[in-house]
Amino acid sequence: MGLQGLSTHPQVRRRQQVISTAMLGLFLAGCASATGGPAIAAEDRNTPAPVARVTPEAVAQASKPSGNVGTTAVGQKVAGFRSDFDKLKTNTHTRYAQLESVRAQTVTNVQNYQALVAGIRSRLQMGSTPGNPELLAQWSQAQSQLTQIDNDVRTLNQLSTQVSADAAQSSYLLESIRSAFALSGAIEEDHRQLRLLEDEVNQNMIVIDRALQGLNDEINRQSQSVASERTALVQVAGDINAGQTYGSMQRRASTPMRTSMTGVQPASFERRPLVVIKFDKADVAYESQLYQALSRALERRPDAVFDLVAVSPQADTTDAAKQRAANVLKSMTGMGLPANRVTESAISSTTAPTPEVHVYVQ
Repeated sequence: MGLQGLSTHPQVRRRQQVISTAMLGLFLAGCASATGGPAIAAEDRNTPAPVARVTPEAVAQASKPSGNVGTTAVGQKVAGFRSDFDKLKTNTHTRYAQLESVRAQTVTNVQNYQALVAGIRSRLQMGSTPGNPELLAQWSQAQSQLTQIDNDVRTLNQLSTQVSADAAQSSYLLESIRSAFALSGAIEEDHRQLRLLEDEVNQNMIVIDRALQGLNDEINRQSQSVASERTALVQVAGDINAGQTYGSMQRRASTPMRTSMTGVQPASFERRPLVVIKFDKADVAYESQLYQALSRALERRPDAVFDLVAVSPQADTTDAAKQRAANVLKSMTGMGLPANRVTESAISSTTAPTPEVHVYVQ
């Protein structure tokens, strides 16, 4: 077989192709090595690049300030804003804790006060001696508790002033943060931190506004309660002095009063008296009858004015009737009727065997 026939043999041709391919690969590798470039196989060009994974840790890391924060003028402002907000947030937590503490103390004081007053009224409802020293001691304790509640209201007012100042500071800080977005020379991280601060300040302002609203509601509620209970406590003192409960005559007599005409005798007493109290013995229990009569009169005419007349027997030259009338007037004012709703006068009668006191409605 000649050389030409050998080259055309199929097996020989396959060996020549393999050798040629190998030599071509070595040649290309040598060229790549000579030029310093990487040797990339054909199939590697179609392999996709690896995809980055998003994890909670990565998100948390992204929310932290980068090392570049504070390197710009805006970044320095961000740092100052953050310091101011941290102080403001601490104040907010402190004020809220103080509010809860004062509320708890007020609840205790109100409960103690109501328990004392309820105990006094229960004793009076069952009947007691006039000016009972035990009830007077309880009344003094109730007055002290009411003073404590009033002190709580003052503390709430001071706290409200402080929270209002925090609200004003929050508004100023929020406006400053928003204005910083317009400053030049900031990097992206500066603006990202400004947005985070804006959100946090907004959330804290909601807490401040709610605390302020709660304070105002509490102050109004307790102030009205203290004013009402002071009036009621005066009535309780009158009940203790009388030894029985009369109720609140003051509320019925809340209409503005006419001017007192003490010492002026009415023109005529032929009209029917509302109450006639005859002092025909040493101890006359007239308070209950007098209270009921005054209450009915004030229900019909809240602006009523009463004439108190001391009636003396014609032969009596003493001032016994006037003294009795002074005691009756004291009882009327103790029931809550203002003194300037009562006029006083004195007459003598040929039909009255003993001193009497008449009460009329003008």
